[in-house]
Amino acid sequence: MELTDLSGSVRVVLHPVKYQFESVVGDIWDDNWLIIEGDVDSGEAKWSFRDPSLVVDEALEIANWLERVGTQLEAPTDVSDSAGIDPSLTFTEPNLAFSVRSYREDTAVIRVHFSLESLPPTRRGSEIDHFAEYAFRVEIEITLVDALRAAATWREELAAFPRR
Repeated sequence: MELTDLSGSVRVVLHPVKYQFESVVGDIWDDNWLIIEGDVDSGEAKWSFRDPSLVVDEALEIANWLERVGTQLEAPTDVSDSAGIDPSLTFTEPNLAFSVRSYREDTAVIRVHFSLESLPPTRRGSEIDHFAEYAFRVEIEITLVDALRAAATWREELAAFPRR
């Protein structure tokens, strides 16, 4: 799935790569963790990550969220009192999160939030003072049609990884 800003200068690409554990052991969590590969161009920095970030059911929620964005049913998220943004879509592992900043007639400005292993390399590591959870984000203006296309593409990619 690719989310590219209308300007072309900002881009987030996410792909489910494989299950974290090849063998099914009968544990609903361990059996369904997915390795997610990401390539990000924030316009100021480029980086990649590959990490177990989502379970299958959580990954499917991204498609549902994008469909809500494409139909303007996902509410924009305001800046909180602490000057942070509480994403509307979060997961067990806080590597990724999503929120909507605003809508126009046929576009949406969405945010992809990054934490922990999905941060840019300059923000990773024990010697770095980590950003607060979800504080590092990339904003992308996309058309509503592109949000729906991204949801369909994500669903197609996830079809190779059914819940086990």
